[in-house]
Amino acid sequence: MERSATSIDPEEFVAATYYLETGLDLKKAAEALCAEQSTGTWVRVGFESDELIARYSARVLEVKEIEKGSSNKGILKIAFPHANFGPVIPMLLSTVAGNLFEMDDFKNIKLLDLEFPKAFTEEFKGPKFGIEGTRRAVKVKDRPLIGCIVKPCVGLGPKEFAEACYQAAVGGVDFIKDDELIANPGYSPIEERVPRVMEALERAKGEKGEETLYAVNVTDEVGKILERADSALENGANCLMLNFITAGYSALRHLCEDPSVNVPVHCHRDMFAAFTRSEVHGISTVVVSKLARLCGGDQVHAGSVCGKLYEDLPSVLRSVEVLKEGWGHLRPSLPVSSGGQHPGKVPENIRHLGKDALILAGGGIFGHKDGATAGAKAMRQALDAALKGTPLEEHAKGRKELQAALQQWGVFNPQVS
Repeated sequence: MERSATSIDPEEFVAATYYLETGLDLKKAAEALCAEQSTGTWVRVGFESDELIARYSARVLEVKEIEKGSSNKGILKIAFPHANFGPVIPMLLSTVAGNLFEMDDFKNIKLLDLEFPKAFTEEFKGPKFGIEGTRRAVKVKDRPLIGCIVKPCVGLGPKEFAEACYQAAVGGVDFIKDDELIANPGYSPIEERVPRVMEALERAKGEKGEETLYAVNVTDEVGKILERADSALENGANCLMLNFITAGYSALRHLCEDPSVNVPVHCHRDMFAAFTRSEVHGISTVVVSKLARLCGGDQVHAGSVCGKLYEDLPSVLRSVEVLKEGWGHLRPSLPVSSGGQHPGKVPENIRHLGKDALILAGGGIFGHKDGATAGAKAMRQALDAALKGTPLEEHAKGRKELQAALQQWGVFNPQVS
């Protein structure tokens, strides 16, 4: 039975868009994909009734050749009945990105996008805090947030780590996060690191008069994530963090939806490029971002604006868009730009991201020649300049921290990058 869609109720299906290179005719390939990922297999079997296929099979919505006359390379749009997997992310991914990557006739295939009906998304709670909740937590209303990653990435004991946080916080960062490489190591366990950091942030608040969030990395085996979160919260944490690709989307959802988690959850996507980097094979970053928001991520890494990561700017901005756009009852997630950032890149970040963004610097703060406090001040000074529309070089006059940063790293110029 042909699995082409004539008339379907869009509320009953999740639509997936793919790029495909195949040795088959595109239409035959689309039918094979539908069969493999729903009711079929490589041969007709006795239980595969026409009634069953009509109700539970995937359907071909669209087949489009990329190059005229080329029937082996194109874009497919496939509808999958969500009755087959329900509001369960592991089963959704098994369906839209499962065995199809193993099919011998598919040379390359990339999941480009997923479109969800209201009947599916209403089963998810989404972010508890999102953009506005994060702003309330840090008491910043109408500007981008500036944050940092503590460097060095690993090896600092609780006392040294807290001192690093103090130096960045007193310089003016709104947000501090653990690196993705540190969570609960023996030399810096959460129950020792967090209280020291929170005391340091309170001390910095007394001096600068501003709040600072600290995202504690609670990544662990899934059965221990809530235990780590509880430990962080009991010791005063005002934000949590999860490496959600390596821990899994279900782990992220489990953490975000737990009633005891009453602080924002920061989502780091390390390892994502293992399946997103190829232009022709894998899963797009747009899908990664959508699922993170669906599962409740309050702050989600969207890429690096003029930074050191592989993604081009249009790809980053598309992820930013899906994190912030209207999506039923789901609050928007705060997009995070991180990777190779420094004061000279702040204006370019704001130009592309607008005010609803978190700009993170690691080496761009801790690598400042005059130390982390100077690096943080330079980032805030660059932010002030960008918001006023003042060139950085002009704003740096009389501001030694920004002046030193520009001498050290320069001003990012997209025309010569």
